[in-house]
Amino acid sequence: MQIGAASLVPTLRGRWLYADHKLVVGRVQDVRVSADGTTLVAVVARRRWLGGGEIGIPVPLLRQTDNDLAVSGTRETIRAIPAF
Repeated sequence: MQIGAASLVPTLRGRWLYADHKLVVGRVQDVRVSADGTTLVAVVARRRWLGGGEIGIPVPLLRQTDNDLAVSGTRETIRAIPAF
């Protein structure tokens, strides 16, 4: 799993992450392995008006839409994600 995380870092780091309706969630800071070691997690610096702090979003939930990195979610669901 560590090799998978390392290979995704250059692809994802620094990219903006969008939610539904082009809502800007924040910028991907890193890719890590989850605490249980089963999932790769994108560490995203969440925008202040969405609650701020770094949040973890499982990489399998991310998708490429045109040239954007996206995840399904509304403003409320993004705010509800607990910070790291």
